[in-house]
Amino acid sequence: MLDELGELIRFHRKQKRWSQMELAVFSGLDRTTIGALERDDYSDIGIRKVQRVLEILELTLAVNKAGIPTLDDLKEQNHG
Repeated sequence: MLDELGELIRFHRKQKRWSQMELAVFSGLDRTTIGALERDDYSDIGIRKVQRVLEILELTLAVNKAGIPTLDDLKEQNHG
């Protein structure tokens, strides 16, 4: 999921027709931080900053169980 987060942030920012600088101002962060998020570079970025950007974009971050799906999971996906 983290490898897709930057792409999602960029997509939703552009959907709102905001520049990186505008998103930075709205979220109270530096433009370089927004750029780093969009490049999936989280080396110096805490979860609270990520959460703040997502909230401004009207998104949420969810944690899901990872691992190999069970047969029941696969059946539910195919019929759901």
